[in-house]
Amino acid sequence: MFLKNLFGKKEVEVVEPVYRIADVDASDLSAYFDGIDRLQNETLDGFIIRNVFNRAELDKMIAAHDKLGPETKYISDTGMVFYPVPFSKIDQSVEGAQQEMEKYFREYEEIWKNFPTEFGVDYEGRVHEVLTKIAGGRKLETPRGPNDIGYYSPAGLKHLIPGEGHFKAHCGNLFHKEFPTFYTHMNQISTVENQMSYFVMIDKPLKGGELTIYDVLWTEAEIRLKGDTVLQGKNGELYDLEDETKVRRQHLDPGPGDMIVFSGGRIWHKVELTLYTRRLTCGGFVSLSKDDTKLFTWS
Repeated sequence: MFLKNLFGKKEVEVVEPVYRIADVDASDLSAYFDGIDRLQNETLDGFIIRNVFNRAELDKMIAAHDKLGPETKYISDTGMVFYPVPFSKIDQSVEGAQQEMEKYFREYEEIWKNFPTEFGVDYEGRVHEVLTKIAGGRKLETPRGPNDIGYYSPAGLKHLIPGEGHFKAHCGNLFHKEFPTFYTHMNQISTVENQMSYFVMIDKPLKGGELTIYDVLWTEAEIRLKGDTVLQGKNGELYDLEDETKVRRQHLDPGPGDMIVFSGGRIWHKVELTLYTRRLTCGGFVSLSKDDTKLFTWS
């Protein structure tokens, strides 16, 4: 038996991760002072930053979220419940009406001014505090709205309903064409090409809800075909995201209170179907100001 075990062992194939993801505690980010620059120059692809919020803070946010009335939320056809109303819905509904857009930016300003009191946690302040550690000396801000009216929402709460909720495959650069009204102003104040994505896990599901990042970049495929599972490259080549033998992928599964920051603008990704219990996160996008002195958080 010993000889059989000794000589009969098969070599185990070591599979290298698709992307370079730094896994680090929020209290130990000193080695990543230039982390945002690394994401932008593609020498690093993302972070899992552990313990950004503790259990007591998460419980406060969960309790406050669950007290929100249904009239304050937006429910999508993919099992997602948003608070506040997301920019995608605003862009589709106002059709460029400036006054209507300004109304939403005023509402965002009011929501986030009251968030620390109503939710018991200064979410925006904490996120800015953590991102400052990897910002390379840049200041963190949530940008003002068009004509300096109101503010963008620095983040959005996203509740995925178990058995229904998931994010379709996408990347941030795709949104520039899908939501032109919203991005007109963002293009004026910020470099949105290859924008970054971030979120904090607030309430983790029992199963599912992982962030899947595919081995396909925006530079390789800019078209998402019907069904949202096949991408088309510039020369007509197809990437079937459901075929694991053809498209490599990596799963990121943060714990409660952990933050993910990654190159979501250039990397195609999705959130897997949530099962048994909900998935509640809070996040949005990160981009550089035009003069490269600031980092903006917005949603």
